Amino acid sequence: MTRVQPQTICQKNLIAAYVDGELSDVAAAILEQHLEDCPECRAELRAHRVFVCELDAALGGKVDLPVPANFSKVIATRARSDMRGVRTTAEHKKAIAICVVLALTGFALLGATARDNVLTVARRFVVTVFGIVGFVGAVAYDAFAGLVVISRVVGQKIVSESGSFGVVLVVLAGGVVLLSRLISDYHRTGATD
Repeated sequence: MTRVQPQTICQKNLIAAYVDGELSDVAAAILEQHLEDCPECRAELRAHRVFVCELDAALGGKVDLPVPANFSKVIATRARSDMRGVRTTAEHKKAIAICVVLALTGFALLGATARDNVLTVARRFVVTVFGIVGFVGAVAYDAFAGLVVISRVVGQKIVSESGSFGVVLVVLAGGVVLLSRLISDYHRTGATD
């Protein structure tokens, strides 16, 4: 039970404890004696009792409100759609500017070591990307150069033995048709997956 000190008699929590029946008999007697002399505390006690009565009436009665079957889904959908457009373009720009300032401040606070580490990582990334691009370019160039050399050798051999350029065109057209057929069969069988 709660003990009451004379100087704290006008505290609101004591009135709430009195209404809830949480005060000891001595503390309740002291508060009742104080209530006889204090109109503010009597008004507070009256307000507490009215509130408790109204709360009991509201919670005690059964209220049947018709609610649609998909009520929660409708509320969730409206809540999501109502949040769209809350922020304006100016607010987005302001947020981006604040993020940039914070990032720059963070880099400045981290110091030269962090800057060197970030630049080292960026430099390595750029070198790696250029290395891959250079490798792919060299492979493509070498493949094209090899095809040119092979086609020249084969073309000279066929032209020198047959004596006509038409045979070279027929063989080349056959090679293109055969290659396109092989590529379409490769893709049709799903070998690329």
